[in-house]
Amino acid sequence: MRRTSYKLALPAVAAAGMLMFPGALPASASATTSSSASSAAALTLTGGSCEGLARRFLCSVAFTGAVAPVSVRWFVDGFHVPAYDNRTFVGIGCQPTFRYDIRAVISDSTGASVEFRSSPVCRSGNP
Repeated sequence: MRRTSYKLALPAVAAAGMLMFPGALPASASATTSSSASSAAALTLTGGSCEGLARRFLCSVAFTGAVAPVSVRWFVDGFHVPAYDNRTFVGIGCQPTFRYDIRAVISDSTGASVEFRSSPVCRSGNP
């Protein structure tokens, strides 16, 4: 049995978990987060990508300045996919050689919203 190490994936998983569950942060980090959210910071998209793998896209979005509660809604070819909602990282299956319109809309309680959009082509091959 061969063992594979994924050293880079663990910090990303931990960061995603902290974004999804801010109550899990230490009290000092939560206080910093809430005080910076109460300042005049606006909702800003800080990153987004859709990496093409064989028959799958790995898509992520990152943002700052949101006032809780925050919602993330995902759309594939114009259709809302509720199973992906409120996630900053999703895996989307695809049909090789087809181009897809992938969109994430992030909105917060102030009514502010930002959008990430990508139109990748699905790759073929073995996963």
